[in-house]
Amino acid sequence: MESLRNHPCLIILDDFHETLTPGEFVSNYRPEYQTYGQLLQDIGQLPHNSCLVLISWEQPLEIATLETENPYCKTFPVPGLGNLATQLLQQRQLKDPKRWLDLIQIYNGNPLWLKIIAATILDLFNGSVQQFLSYPTLFLGDLEPILKQHYQRISESEKILLHWLANQEQPVEISQKPPELLSDADFLKAIQSLHKRSLLEKSSVLTLQPAIKQYVKNQIP
Repeated sequence: MESLRNHPCLIILDDFHETLTPGEFVSNYRPEYQTYGQLLQDIGQLPHNSCLVLISWEQPLEIATLETENPYCKTFPVPGLGNLATQLLQQRQLKDPKRWLDLIQIYNGNPLWLKIIAATILDLFNGSVQQFLSYPTLFLGDLEPILKQHYQRISESEKILLHWLANQEQPVEISQKPPELLSDADFLKAIQSLHKRSLLEKSSVLTLQPAIKQYVKNQIP
């Protein structure tokens, strides 16, 4: 901390989720990274002249807490490209531009996901977005290995919740939890943890992005 006070620095820690223990709710560090939690607390609470940037799939517990205490500590979720993603699809010379916004919405405007799916559409459907969207099941193709990395990190309680949500036709309210699904405490912990992983969209209701919903359905025997 003395160095960060005397020598203004920009520290960037990429893939910070790798410090967290997979298979558990978002909060616990791997044994070899236990001191990182204290590092975040020190940088967020003690005076200094430096800046720390974390790039992560998952929000560490310390950051969620520090945001309520320190106005300089903020989380910036990376949004999708929205309508700007049409430029990406145009560059790949996809057909049926009237259906491009539907495709963008299904993949949440995620540029990486859209690049992968665009390659699939060119390969299997000769570039026709209309034919791809008319297919009876949402095809993930080469997107599955990426979603698998996220899925393998979540706890059993989170998987139970995802499987239940994937089978719901409509968004559900928290109060609609079946008694046999999970205990009340684990149910709420799973919602909070999935939200910190950006795998669950939470407003007044609980919803899954179409691509995530389809991936989870594919995992159900």
